[in-house]
Amino acid sequence: LQSVRRAAAREDCTLCKNNLRQLSLALHLYHDTHRCLPAGSYQMGPAFPMQTGWGWGAMLLPQIEQNALYQQINFDIGTAVGSNLALIALPIPTFRCPSEIGLDRIHCALTGETPYQLASGNYCGSESVLCAMSKTKISQITDGTTQTFMLGERIVQPGGPSNLGFTSAWCGQVAFADQYDYRSVPHLTASAVHMLNSSTTDPQCFGSRHELGAHFALADGSVQYISNYIDAATYVALGTPDGGEMINFDPQ
Repeated sequence: LQSVRRAAAREDCTLCKNNLRQLSLALHLYHDTHRCLPAGSYQMGPAFPMQTGWGWGAMLLPQIEQNALYQQINFDIGTAVGSNLALIALPIPTFRCPSEIGLDRIHCALTGETPYQLASGNYCGSESVLCAMSKTKISQITDGTTQTFMLGERIVQPGGPSNLGFTSAWCGQVAFADQYDYRSVPHLTASAVHMLNSSTTDPQCFGSRHELGAHFALADGSVQYISNYIDAATYVALGTPDGGEMINFDPQ
């Protein structure tokens, strides 16, 4: 039984790594076409005009054989407006780690709005490369593409009676006509305050259901398994594209 479980865990790790590799390749294809990476999300703070909320995952749909879904989306309006609301409930396997135990949808209810379903996901942009309203060029990653996070894993937090659920939905951020519902986390900072896998309920924490670490896609397109015991300074440095830090990180 133990042997079967270990084999299943190894297979899940391989499939998860393949998902991240496919998404990172799609990001590079997008960059080749548009001369920049997609915005991590189209959103601005509450004191600024409402944006549509769509994020990097939605922009990549044509590159991951989801063109039919892409064609149904109305990108001129919010992710949770009109017919888009039903679309953001559709799970896409490429955005889900096979080890994830959370449901493929989380139930959300924003005050004043109709309750809705949101497709869950496990892959989140690194905020220094894929952030709100960003247009990052690979040439701006001066620390080196092998030394900079582009995507990382996040667990699905389904929520319960005493806490809200959070996920990294493929759509980006949830945007109604006049307000955001921050249940989706499209991008995160690699932070010493919110270290890798340090919490299963912190929405600002990268993490996974794998043992003792999580997968990250680096800006060169490679995918590496990062240990929970990574040095905090190295972890933070990998989250910056142009910090000029001297780090000792040799991905194998």
